[in-house]
Amino acid sequence: MRKIITAAFLSIAAITFSQNNQVQNAYNYLRNKEYDKAKTSADAASVHEATMNNPKTWLYRGKIYQGIYFDTSRVVRALDPMSAEKMLESYIKCLKLDKDNYYRDEEGVKGLIVQATAAVSNKANAYKINKEFDKALYCYDLLEQSLPFDFDQGMKRANITKEKLMYNKFDMYKYAANKEKTKEYADKLIEIKYKEPRIYTDMVKLSLIDRDTTKALEYIGKGKLMFEDNMELVNSEINIYLARNKTDELKTKLNDAINLAPDNEVLHAILANLYQKTNEKDKAEAEYLKALEIKPDYEIANYNLGVMYFNSGNEWNDKLGALPPKETAKAKEYEAKANEYFRKAVTNFEKSYEVSPDKATKQQLRKLFLRLGETEKAEKYK
Repeated sequence: MRKIITAAFLSIAAITFSQNNQVQNAYNYLRNKEYDKAKTSADAASVHEATMNNPKTWLYRGKIYQGIYFDTSRVVRALDPMSAEKMLESYIKCLKLDKDNYYRDEEGVKGLIVQATAAVSNKANAYKINKEFDKALYCYDLLEQSLPFDFDQGMKRANITKEKLMYNKFDMYKYAANKEKTKEYADKLIEIKYKEPRIYTDMVKLSLIDRDTTKALEYIGKGKLMFEDNMELVNSEINIYLARNKTDELKTKLNDAINLAPDNEVLHAILANLYQKTNEKDKAEAEYLKALEIKPDYEIANYNLGVMYFNSGNEWNDKLGALPPKETAKAKEYEAKANEYFRKAVTNFEKSYEVSPDKATKQQLRKLFLRLGETEKAEKYK
């Protein structure tokens, strides 16, 4: 009986020694950049009970997969298409088992795991674009598991946070057309007041696709509490009220709000936008001018008023084009009217461009100056 027990003990010891050899082999192969052999040894050690709870096993495994992921050779990188994920998985496991923080500090795993999270974050984006949503979700879950090990805030500086990962999942589910999960994560983000207007604008669009205007208005209301001058939300609300033939109700709401806050330029601009949509041009102009009186560099109001003047100029220009040749007096009158509005448009477009110099406004200004015969000013916007 004693011999049997001794034999069993020696057998266990031999297995343990053999598996520890696998760990050492993994390191030696890694040092020689024999990644295929290193990978085989590390994977074997990571699943064997004799070595699977040794942080050193996971340290070497992480470094091996890190070497594979970052190697410049296509052949090496092809050894494992999930090397980034396995790298991060290994460092997480190493730190979980590292009770004395030796591997965290002396072996530098706290820095290595930050590099791994950056790689996995890139992989998650690639998976999402390629519509490999299960793989993207696995990456996001791994990244979430890594957050407790962000010792020096390296992950946070790279915008890898619990909140950002929640937003990434929301965006992924939206991209995957998974309405239930998209709504679930949108509601979570709204609950924590995550500052991203796309949460609200996307959920408005999804609600409208489902013909649920009540839910769309609910998201608009919540969104406007955080992003009161977001014109996509504003326009969506106006369009819903227009479709419901409730523009008077909306005008009343806006006028009541203005009575409470008369110096709020955003409210004046929103009301102006509504008047513009209902073709009440004089009222729209008055509200835009009021908004600009309060805030002269208000880009949205300047741009929208410029668009309104430009459209009015085009209307007079169309009337001019429709006149018979003999109507010379009216032709001069219509041309003067068109140019009057074009000059007004130029003024507001220029103010808009000063605040937000985008390409479309620049092109519009150049065309208007050329039309008005002011070539020198047109060159400024070439």
